[in-house]
Amino acid sequence: MSRATVDRVLNRRGGVSLEKERAVLQSARSLGLDRKLDAPPVKALRVGVLMKPPENPFYERLERGFREANLLFADYAITSYITYIDVLAPETIRRHLRKAIAYYDALVVVAPAQENVLHDLRLLARRLPVITLATDLPLDVPHYYVGPSNRQAGRLAGELMGRMLGPAGGRVLLVAGLQEFSGHAERKAGFFEVLEQEFSCCTVSAEVESHDQQGAVIAAAVVKALRKDAEVRGIYNISQGNDEIARRVDRLRAERQLVFIGHDLTPTTRDLLIAKKIDAVIDQEPLLEARRAIETVLAHYGRLVNIPIEGRTPLRAIFRESVDGGDEEYRPDRRQNNEVPLTH
Repeated sequence: MSRATVDRVLNRRGGVSLEKERAVLQSARSLGLDRKLDAPPVKALRVGVLMKPPENPFYERLERGFREANLLFADYAITSYITYIDVLAPETIRRHLRKAIAYYDALVVVAPAQENVLHDLRLLARRLPVITLATDLPLDVPHYYVGPSNRQAGRLAGELMGRMLGPAGGRVLLVAGLQEFSGHAERKAGFFEVLEQEFSCCTVSAEVESHDQQGAVIAAAVVKALRKDAEVRGIYNISQGNDEIARRVDRLRAERQLVFIGHDLTPTTRDLLIAKKIDAVIDQEPLLEARRAIETVLAHYGRLVNIPIEGRTPLRAIFRESVDGGDEEYRPDRRQNNEVPLTH
């Protein structure tokens, strides 16, 4: 690498590619140079985020996480921009992926494992850092994953279901999500594993495929399945729609003493816990996931050092007594007019 390139990077003159900037900063730090290497960078990093729109409370919290990360890491010259995608329309996702190389320095994606989408992501990951978020993808090329172990999340749900149903066990209705989401498939596999290994008296007697649709559609299918099988004592919802399911099965839940376990602590599921309409919620902290994704990009380009970036995020089992009426963190987002816009 030329002296001119090194000079441009160390003296913040600009005009150097991000990869060369990264190499110079890494070499300078390894040599122990005493100049201020953490001064604000000249070139701004643009991070593209592809995800579902925030109609689902999980994605609302995820969007808020990126908004907060933009403010938190403003001194590092990095900004994230969200583009909403339709996970049931892979060709539209591919169009966004083909444009990403021209617009962004890194890509964060929450998408299903559809083969054509995977093909384009593999090509993209060879040219810029790709971070899969919340649900990993079988890319078979170097990339980053930020999120929980979804298999562990499913196992945790199985543990909770087995213990709550007690020694008598019972039949369980599984509300599956979109199987192309690797995380949904992993949750399902983990749930089955624990029931088979530890709670053989509990069996999954039926599955409802939600295909990640709106809650009313899912809830109607759940009610139909419950009426068909009067012996069901538990419901495990892998995906969205907890509020609609809880509302529609409220009467049946009282009659049968149904155990209901779902995912994601939101204002709605918090209220459901307090009202005893859901028994447990497994939360994966999307606000933290968004921040970790941005930290991962900064670390990749050598702008964040001496801080170990852990891509795996924790899981929490939330019960009624875990929340109270004064908890502000999970109230609906009250956005300010001067916050950084994320969509474009």
